[in-house]
Amino acid sequence: MAALIGAAVVIAAYGLDSFLPGLVLDFAASLAAFLLALTWERDQELQRLERGAEEVEARNETEVRRRLTSVHAELEVNQRSLTELQLDPEPTAGPSFTFLDTELLEGAWTANAPQLSELLADFDLVGDLAITYGRLEELRWRLRARSELRTTDLDPMTAPLVDELRVEVADLLKRIDAQIEQPTVQPFGLLGPRGLGGTISPAGSVQARNDG
Repeated sequence: MAALIGAAVVIAAYGLDSFLPGLVLDFAASLAAFLLALTWERDQELQRLERGAEEVEARNETEVRRRLTSVHAELEVNQRSLTELQLDPEPTAGPSFTFLDTELLEGAWTANAPQLSELLADFDLVGDLAITYGRLEELRWRLRARSELRTTDLDPMTAPLVDELRVEVADLLKRIDAQIEQPTVQPFGLLGPRGLGGTISPAGSVQARNDG
């Protein structure tokens, strides 16, 4: 009410033509100040989110290195076992039978696979690790059956598998070394892999910006 009375007094004293420009200028100044404050608050919030995303990414990189280091050490043991494992692809029948006591481990992969599948952005590496460990399990089964049955019947099929696994494990060790040196982690939280390059959906997920 006081504002209306004041406006009426100003109009009566100076006229409507003098009052309207001042009113428009005051409104424009207030609007500009409001938008400036809103933009500043938005920029501060985005910077806070970006810093938080960088901290999460750094923690995830450390976690990936730690878990891959464990898997790497286990694969080195398996690599030595595969190198020492000698199977005759063309065995000859005979009275003697040689037991093969080969150490093929999977504990580190079993313990770390779920977290690596969530953290590591190199999906090909995770998939290839899972396939190789599955083939190592198949090799363990064949060697166990060989010992239990005391037969070399599976050796012609097992020898090529051992050769293939030697190549696979050597390749995986090199790729793991590269990831330990410079991990590629999946983006988490509200920010995409390059910070503010995406938009936030109502559900909180990040949608990549399409620049054309």
